[in-house]
Amino acid sequence: MKFYRTCAAITAGLFYSGAINAADVTPEQIDAYVNETIGSFKNTGLSITVVSSDAVIFQKSYGVRDVRRPDEKVDENTLFPFASVGKAFTTAALAMAVDDGKLNWDDPVQKFIPEFEMSDPYITAEFSVRDLVTHRSGLPAGAGDLLVFPDADPQVEDILAAMKHIPPTTGFRSGYAYDNLLYVVAGEVLSRIEGMPWDKVIANRIFKPIKMNSCEALPSKGAAAKNTATQHLREPGSWEGVPIDPSYIIGDNTAPAGGISCSISDLSKWAQFWLNDATTASGKRLISESQAKELWTGVTPTRVNPMLADMGDTHFSIYGLGWSLSDFHGKLLVSHSGGLLGAVSYFGILPEEDIAVFVTSNDFAIATSLLALQILDDAADAGSDSDWIGRAIEFYNAYQASAAKDQGTGEDAQQDVAVAPVRPLTDYVGTYIDPWYGPVSIELRNDALFIDMSRSQALDAPLVSVASDKFVARWPDRKLNADAYVIFTVDDDDVIGMTMQAVSDTTDFSFDFHDLNFTKSK
Repeated sequence: MKFYRTCAAITAGLFYSGAINAADVTPEQIDAYVNETIGSFKNTGLSITVVSSDAVIFQKSYGVRDVRRPDEKVDENTLFPFASVGKAFTTAALAMAVDDGKLNWDDPVQKFIPEFEMSDPYITAEFSVRDLVTHRSGLPAGAGDLLVFPDADPQVEDILAAMKHIPPTTGFRSGYAYDNLLYVVAGEVLSRIEGMPWDKVIANRIFKPIKMNSCEALPSKGAAAKNTATQHLREPGSWEGVPIDPSYIIGDNTAPAGGISCSISDLSKWAQFWLNDATTASGKRLISESQAKELWTGVTPTRVNPMLADMGDTHFSIYGLGWSLSDFHGKLLVSHSGGLLGAVSYFGILPEEDIAVFVTSNDFAIATSLLALQILDDAADAGSDSDWIGRAIEFYNAYQASAAKDQGTGEDAQQDVAVAPVRPLTDYVGTYIDPWYGPVSIELRNDALFIDMSRSQALDAPLVSVASDKFVARWPDRKLNADAYVIFTVDDDDVIGMTMQAVSDTTDFSFDFHDLNFTKSK
């Protein structure tokens, strides 16, 4: 296997201003952690900033923007998409609107979007703006994400139309299940309140006053910028990042859920903004003290990550308004991670220690969150010997091996063995309709079944019969790690519908095939 080693190169954008007071972690130690991470994970490019409320403690960029152009190094002005870490921008702008008296968090969504509708009339009437941003809707994790991933580009109207057809899996407000589409709806609330597109609101409310001049709120503009990072994916079992198909860049309409791109130099300003109680470097408070506190107030309890419990002495975890909250070595940790096809990020704040860490990478590997936690661990507990980076490598190796095996390429992987279908292939052919996703076509091509997922060109593939009325779709882009079983429903020997299920447990939950329930069109 050929490893890409250029990513270890150091680029411009290095700032030192002394050690971290909380645990005497030196910039040299941070740099060593980063180099250990990159050496282990072979990141294509990575940028990191570590700040206190009044100083940039460490800021540095590594690697390249695109493996095809090794001379174009990442620098402090390179734009990185940072995915769901951007959810806090949407909630921050909503908090500003609350300060202005334009809404309350517990206002019903229908007050602002009359056509908003969930599957149950009671839930529809009670569903609040707070519910949009706290992952307690009762819908399954990643509900409806196939409207967006991997290459679909829905209109907001498409998402609103789909919501009422996605059935809940738990009681309303009874549990946590991560949701992206409801953040798109939250962005639409913000847009209607302010009378302008969401991206203009974010630019006017946040980018301009904080002087985050490099940032782009729309994914299309971030991707088109001259100094921008190309997103990279890896085929399961491979350590080499490959540039994604440009169609995988999420659509502009879904940006409120995680479509912002910024440079690390501007993200340091965003980090200091929060360490200074939502106040800009010029001393302007953008969010009132009460609303800043509201954003960091827990709403929906979540399960404690086992790594946090084991190495961070974490006992509780709860989701606030666009932020995750937990205890970390006895201190408050305010954080959020982010992941897109080909990019990952992590933002962690220890307010009591006056330190924040933001790490972003243009390679789809878990390195960013564990690198940040290694630094935050040293800041929170000088006596801790937790090896976050080492644990991350163990986890990632196991993940890679499992994903490769399920995809049929890893060690001990079993190849698909085609079995004879139990009925003529023509019996399966037809249009199948799911209430929220829409139509999917099962066709006969070259004497074999073929699935066309309609909303996605990437999710079109031949079907191989592997059991009675059960087929497998191996998508052409093997880097997606999202192969799916297609199981046909039969009644009185007639094919009447189908369901789907991801082949691998390592498939990202946004490929929510399991939430589909197709009926064959007559």
